[in-house]
Amino acid sequence: MGLLVRQFREAIAKSKDFKLKAEAEFNVSYPTGFLAFDFMNGCAIHIKDKKTNTEMQYYSIGITDGSMVMVIGRSGCGKTTFVVQSAASIVEPFENGSIFHEDIEGGINSARVHTLTKWSEEKIESCYFIRNTGITAENFYQRMKMIYDLKMKSREDYIYDTGLIDFYGNRVYKLIPTVFILDSLALLMPETYAEEEELSGQMSATAAARANASVFKRIVPMLKSGNIILFIINHINQKIDINPMQRSKAQVSYLKQNEACPGGNTPIYLANTFIRCDDGTKLKSTEAFHIDGSIVDITLIKSRTNKAGKTCSLVFDQERGFDKELSMLLLIKNAGRLNGAGAYLYIGDHSEMKFQQKDFKNKIKDPDFAQIVMDELQDILISELSHTYGDDENEEKAIDITHNFITEFTRPKMIG
Repeated sequence: MGLLVRQFREAIAKSKDFKLKAEAEFNVSYPTGFLAFDFMNGCAIHIKDKKTNTEMQYYSIGITDGSMVMVIGRSGCGKTTFVVQSAASIVEPFENGSIFHEDIEGGINSARVHTLTKWSEEKIESCYFIRNTGITAENFYQRMKMIYDLKMKSREDYIYDTGLIDFYGNRVYKLIPTVFILDSLALLMPETYAEEEELSGQMSATAAARANASVFKRIVPMLKSGNIILFIINHINQKIDINPMQRSKAQVSYLKQNEACPGGNTPIYLANTFIRCDDGTKLKSTEAFHIDGSIVDITLIKSRTNKAGKTCSLVFDQERGFDKELSMLLLIKNAGRLNGAGAYLYIGDHSEMKFQQKDFKNKIKDPDFAQIVMDELQDILISELSHTYGDDENEEKAIDITHNFITEFTRPKMIG
């Protein structure tokens, strides 16, 4: 270890300020429950435990702790539904896990939360806090700050052992995740403009973007240390170019030239994960999956854990939300692993286990059939992962070769 780094660590170890002592934390991911998305946004972690000299690998899938997640899409495509179901899956394993939902659009209530999460009324009352009035940029920030302060003040009440180790062989401890949902960024306004009596057009939109920039810049440092996952739901608007002969570039990759997201650019650039939802094929209760809904494509516009541009498809039931089991079947089908036809469908080579699409949800309750499904899914999903290496000998060797090449190439040489 370098002299200055060692001296610095010894010096800050005496400080009582946790934020001053903190170093870069080892990331931990929390599954949303949608396997296709979780693996698409996940990675395989390779670690060598220096204390036991053993190598190991595990799959880190889902949403990274303390991250900001932007979810965009047109009205009615299932943005809020996806976020609510994902949030419930993230906090479900934790006794003190909780969700705070700032519902400016007024599209959610306890009854809908019950339908989407399958939680009891008692659990929703104790774990799911919904506010749908009086929301401004200022008090949105104040609430976020209150949650952060409460968790930091009582860290010992929220900290837990993840069961993982980092690249140095140390146990990884985190605060229990808290999910905060903002629905939607397009309607978040500073208090001054939220209460104005007259419309002020572009001036208020510019002021809102400026206020949002200030708010989110202040919030970001709280997210990681407090393990607060912030889901921001946003719209896709039609962008109007002043000069139609000179088209401006898209606001961000995987948006079309004529598309833009309201609320300013800062939240977009600060987001760790950026997701786009597009509803496509309509589903009818008399056909295929026998539900009224649609197939929704989920695209990674930006990700810190996997490649941008990847897309997976989920089955959206308008009444009950995204269907996790039918989305598994759709994944298998899209991967070309669903064979047969009509009432004689089967997965992979398992022609002994035939079924119909409409019976899949009941069929998967059979342990033998469920095992076939999971085996097939594992083979499909693992190929989606990016790979992060810890103490890997081959990677170290590659790094050494690169270093030596650069050193030799840049070494001063005699001329003449």
